[in-house]
Amino acid sequence: MSKMLSGQEGLTLFFTENGKEGLECLSRHDIDVMFLDLTMPVMDGFEVLQALSGCEHQTQIIILSADVQRQAMERCIELGAYHFLPKPFDPEHLISILNKFGVYVAEGLAPSLPPRSGDEYIQTFKEVANVALGRGAAIISDHFGEFIKMPLPNVARLCAGELEMAIDDIKQQSESVAIAQRFVGGGIHGEALVCLRGKDVDVFGSRMGFSQVDEHKSEIVIDIANLMVSSFLVALSEQMNIPFSVRQPIVLEDYMVWSDSESIKTELFTVEYTYEAESLDLECDVLFMMDNSSTQVIKKMMETLH
Repeated sequence: MSKMLSGQEGLTLFFTENGKEGLECLSRHDIDVMFLDLTMPVMDGFEVLQALSGCEHQTQIIILSADVQRQAMERCIELGAYHFLPKPFDPEHLISILNKFGVYVAEGLAPSLPPRSGDEYIQTFKEVANVALGRGAAIISDHFGEFIKMPLPNVARLCAGELEMAIDDIKQQSESVAIAQRFVGGGIHGEALVCLRGKDVDVFGSRMGFSQVDEHKSEIVIDIANLMVSSFLVALSEQMNIPFSVRQPIVLEDYMVWSDSESIKTELFTVEYTYEAESLDLECDVLFMMDNSSTQVIKKMMETLH
């Protein structure tokens, strides 16, 4: 969006890192249009809309978010947003919206891109993962019938020692159940760890249409974990244009992920996030881990998306 709008005659752009800074910017400048994300640190987009709902301001607010849950869209409009623009946005759609405000975008004025840093592919993949999380949350929300709190994904490289510590932390949480599930596709292969906790796990499962079969193996937890992993991979597959297949999830106490194997002797590419059910006592931590060969595939793909 900044590439499209930078350099346009008569336009002044302001950028802020979170909702709190956004409100401060609005108080200092006469802003015509504000593009507002929903999932942000410090103060999210819903909180910004609530803070502005009682104010008389002329700023038109356009939501630009990966959170495409129906409930999220409805809340934004109810709180005063003019339009909801899902990520990744369609440039033609954006231009048509701006035209309604008398803002006309000339073509061919996008500035050249700055040189890329070696780790810029991580930031690019973080946005890809963010979009996948939003679509995954929408899939889960449609099944569940209620709003799922959208997380900020943490995309990073993880060494073997950090992985072992993460697994130990999961195993030591007596009130949680951890599931491991392997996946592969397009030269990318790895494993997902899913940790469910909260007193309403069974309630969530039953509302999703899952049933408890074996209290020791916790079939309902395995079904929920499978949904969490597959919903993310389906959305990721759409963006990267590669199909993923997954193996049957396994309770972590029965199967130690990558333990004492060659796979954990090198750095891993990881995506970590937490889904929360707004109306229930339920949290779901998910950690995707991919090996070094998968990292190279991801890096090449992100360079084509840049």
